[in-house]
Amino acid sequence: MSKWETGTAEAIMVPMAPRLDISEEVRLSFDVPYVTGKGETVDYLTVPVNEYRQSVGISYALLECNERRVQALFPAEGVDSLAYSAERVLHDLGVRPSRLLLQLWEYSPGSRPYSVEGRAPVNRERDTVLIIFTKSPFVYKFGYEMVLWHQAMHAKDRWEHRFPAAHPMVDVGEWLDVLWHFSIDGRLEALGKPHYSRSERLEEAVRVLAGEGAGSDAEGQVRALCQDIWGREVAYSELLGIGERIGLRPVRQA
Repeated sequence: MSKWETGTAEAIMVPMAPRLDISEEVRLSFDVPYVTGKGETVDYLTVPVNEYRQSVGISYALLECNERRVQALFPAEGVDSLAYSAERVLHDLGVRPSRLLLQLWEYSPGSRPYSVEGRAPVNRERDTVLIIFTKSPFVYKFGYEMVLWHQAMHAKDRWEHRFPAAHPMVDVGEWLDVLWHFSIDGRLEALGKPHYSRSERLEEAVRVLAGEGAGSDAEGQVRALCQDIWGREVAYSELLGIGERIGLRPVRQA
């Protein structure tokens, strides 16, 4: 305990607990493994938990691991608020895991193991949700709210077995994600929650499907698919069937 004298009064300051110490390691297992470039199969992920806030496990992934850095990027009061919001959003969507983990990444253009916004894997047993956030320029501009609702909806679809419990590094192809986004943002729109607009998602899908060889009338196909999928629950198998019908293939079958 450190002490400083201020005039005639004595002030006592209790040092804060280090926020980057590892208090626990949580292992998540998945039905769909990640296959590395060397052909190695990885069907689990170990998440180091640095601290608990609002009963939520917090893991930090920083370029420079020091207390000053974590406080600058992820101040304690902000992480408290994010943890509370994550629990509330999942609860509102009917997803109530035994354990919720948030992993907060420092943004780096040259090192992005996940998407620029984040991921939301669910483990095989469906008792743990991991929401991964990257503090990217997008988050600085719009805040966490839109990303949180979007990733929580991804988690909901996995939690309810419409999509498999896949390792977060598994890449099934960008086209499948853009079709999934029609469902997610349409449902968020119906709930009155933050979401991408239909026009934004249409623009994204036209760009992706045209680049994937969806045919000469990619825009017409996309508009028809959006009309069909927007705002309704879909399953992984349904999206695979759509992709096969229009000549697309996932990078990795689940």
